[in-house]
Amino acid sequence: MDELRRTAESEQSVALPPLPALPLAGLRPIVCGPDVCQDLEKAVSREWVITNQLGGYASSTILGLNTRRYHGLLVAATQPPVGRVLVLSKVEETVVVAGGRFELSTNRYGGVIHPEGYRYLVQFRLDPWPTFFFRIGEILLEKSVFMLPGENATVIGYTLHSAGGPVELTIRPLVAARDFRDLSKENTGLRAGIEQSAGMVTVRPYEGLPPLMIHHNAEMVESSACWYNNFEYPQDGNKVREDLWSFGTLRYLLKVGESCALVASIGRRGTGDLVFHRRRVENTQAVVAQTTVAPGPGRLAARLSWTAETFFAHHSISRQPSDTYLLAGFPWFTPWGRDSLIALPGLALTTGRFELARSVLQTLASQIKGGLIPVRFSEADGSPEYDSADTSLWFFWAVWHYWKATRDLKFISKKLLDPLQEILENYLEGTNFGISMDEDGLIRLSDEEMPLTWMDAREPSVEGDLPGAAITPRSGKPVEVSALWYCTLMIMATLGERLGLKRSNAYTRLARLVRQNFVGTFISPKGLLYDRVTDSGPDSAIRPNMLIAAGLPFSPLSRAQGLAILAAVEKSLLTPVGIRTLSPDHPNYRGRYEGDLMAKARAYHQGTVWTWLLGPYVSAACKFRGLTRATQAGVSAQLMPFLAHLEEGCLGTVTELFDGDPPHAPRGGNSQAWSVGELLRAIREARIGGL
Repeated sequence: MDELRRTAESEQSVALPPLPALPLAGLRPIVCGPDVCQDLEKAVSREWVITNQLGGYASSTILGLNTRRYHGLLVAATQPPVGRVLVLSKVEETVVVAGGRFELSTNRYGGVIHPEGYRYLVQFRLDPWPTFFFRIGEILLEKSVFMLPGENATVIGYTLHSAGGPVELTIRPLVAARDFRDLSKENTGLRAGIEQSAGMVTVRPYEGLPPLMIHHNAEMVESSACWYNNFEYPQDGNKVREDLWSFGTLRYLLKVGESCALVASIGRRGTGDLVFHRRRVENTQAVVAQTTVAPGPGRLAARLSWTAETFFAHHSISRQPSDTYLLAGFPWFTPWGRDSLIALPGLALTTGRFELARSVLQTLASQIKGGLIPVRFSEADGSPEYDSADTSLWFFWAVWHYWKATRDLKFISKKLLDPLQEILENYLEGTNFGISMDEDGLIRLSDEEMPLTWMDAREPSVEGDLPGAAITPRSGKPVEVSALWYCTLMIMATLGERLGLKRSNAYTRLARLVRQNFVGTFISPKGLLYDRVTDSGPDSAIRPNMLIAAGLPFSPLSRAQGLAILAAVEKSLLTPVGIRTLSPDHPNYRGRYEGDLMAKARAYHQGTVWTWLLGPYVSAACKFRGLTRATQAGVSAQLMPFLAHLEEGCLGTVTELFDGDPPHAPRGGNSQAWSVGELLRAIREARIGGL
């Protein structure tokens, strides 16, 4: 066996298939060679995620070694786009030939790597879907993973490109069958029986959870139920472990040129034909490419435009306006109103997805309550939650960008005008959570316990207790909320004039009052903006909220004030991957997002770097410095590091946040909507052609 393995590892004669042509202009395949695939440390830091347009997804590392509890081959949205259940965690694969057995899987059990299938992985390709090439001597086996659009179904296919004779491939599915936020543990309550019919295996491990249905074209299904214990997920913390259950194995016999597949789903009935499903997904990708326009000809613009599609989820594949949501990110985020609105101009408008933009705006507008747009939707049942002071104001920002991109006043008048006016009326009169306009025209947040802005981290609650205290208090008058309020009034006055609204002049007059008092309230002696003002005095911490105020399409700041803010941001907050949430000079600064839940909560807005804030930064630079060649060169240099990031973190996308301290390690969710969206908007706004 050892001699055969050495021969397998040294054989290099089998050529890999050529890289595919991708449907979107400027899009280049992302490929990891043996120098990455066979380096365990490098490989496990590279993740992938694919989605099904319903909120479901599949995700792992390029080795198939799961490092998060959220990794899995089938995470189904049982109540699209939420109610997600991790059904199939992974599959164990073994190649059997005369003279030996070769395990292709890679797992981590309590710090031990077993088996070591990564030693046979010679290439991983992200495009057109996650594809793995294993070389064992003269054997070259291709594995592909893709989801069926509009279905909670994942196809796992294999093609034998080269071998000295027939090859037996044994597949053992490992089942989690749990809420995707939980962990599975060995137990006696699991129902171990299986149901078999021609080309299909069904397992129903727990009452109340959807069944796992596997369509296949295996020669044999062998029932051999067992538990695999102590899978380790280091991304979730020390000693986070899970047990997975398997009903048995599927055995395939492959000859050179043949393919086989299994299709894991929670209820579909159909075929296990790999070629059929590949063509279906290829056709869907071609349609997406035809309706996508990148904001520039460069590689970064093309890749981010392609990735943008992954964040949209539809309650039904018909894409009716009331059914379209925009997920804040992966792997654990639901649709978030604030994130959706900030991401929307980049994800939908710069890429030509105008119908999707209209659908998302209508979906959020239909959920308004007391003038508030939902800040998030519950994972349990999709119910809206409203504890936010700024989300409704970002709605105006998104509508403004929609109008600037389309000049579609008819849609705004017919579908959005009433919601816009409802928001304004409630903010003027005061609404829930102590959100109201003060006598000076600025917005005051009276609730001192509940964080109502985007800096909403709270101390973790003990099980059964109420949520903990706010880490970054934002009560009183937060600077970006009043700046958004001024911008809201100016947007409504401008659109209202075009729509013939009688109250347009009143909005203009109120905006003047807000601007006058904004400057008098927030401008510090240093010429910067206080982060918030309370009855006990101003908070002079250097945070990016003043940058948000500067980067709005209607800013209450003068050019001199805007330039001063840009200089302060560049001195204390700007990094190669985004903007810090707090200056390192501040005593509360935390430069690394790591440790237990409490440590992470305390770092979340106290020093971590957020990529989405590059959007306001670029807007402010273009506004106050002018769209000059020097400005464009500066923006281009600032965005350049993301070309490398696309191939180093979660491939093809941008992470949620980064450490504040160098080397700015990626942290949090592996794919974030507003990170991608604001980079796309920045490329368009600065008119960068080479990225």
